[in-house]
Amino acid sequence: MANRIPLVVVSSEQLIKELPSVDDLDLANSSIRNVATANVGNVNATSVVATTMNATTVNTTTIVGTSALTISTGTGSNGNVIISANGVEDVRVTPDGNVGIGISTPTSRLHILGTTTLEEILEKSNVTATAMGANVNFDVLDCAVVYYTANSTANCTLNVRGNSTVSLNTVMSTNQTITIAFSVTNNATAFRVATLQIDGTTITPKWSGGSAPTASANSIDTYAFSIIKTGSAAYTVLGSKTQFA
Repeated sequence: MANRIPLVVVSSEQLIKELPSVDDLDLANSSIRNVATANVGNVNATSVVATTMNATTVNTTTIVGTSALTISTGTGSNGNVIISANGVEDVRVTPDGNVGIGISTPTSRLHILGTTTLEEILEKSNVTATAMGANVNFDVLDCAVVYYTANSTANCTLNVRGNSTVSLNTVMSTNQTITIAFSVTNNATAFRVATLQIDGTTITPKWSGGSAPTASANSIDTYAFSIIKTGSAAYTVLGSKTQFA
């Protein structure tokens, strides 16, 4: 049974310095306001306004932080933050910072299970005022779009990876797909993406139209690659090139 403890409040705005440490605190149909610290097992109240609340379970309709509201499970590998409605889990934040909506085992920063409606997505692009050279690394953990605005100087080996320390094989799980866009500028002497690599290993894309495209003079060529992970370090890549002039 919850411990019922006497409280004397001189004014509704007076700060209660600390509630005594108890297994449970039952203040049903009441409110807890302006508490500096509360160390209890379970809290049952209509609303809670506190600076620090250390509790296993808080049953209330309103929780307000006296400054910013911070929900923390402390340290430990099992410290998940779970938000439920009507007794059903809706959102979970795992100790490694992944957020799952509709899924209790998120595998990425934001993992949504089911159909999702988005009004707009703004993608980060890497626009560089240099020329595509013979060897280019495409870091998918940095952006999904790369655009070289200076005239190309050589045919390119394009290596797709996570970044300089993380492989694409680590970033992606089997049965996941990532799509990137790589835009290059050409003058009268045109150059192209001649070789595609993933984590330093050459892979032959399946090209739109059935054959590898040629470079376009006095144009911007945009290469789109959809990389489908079919197994550990195994991929099918669908490629296309579009000329813009």
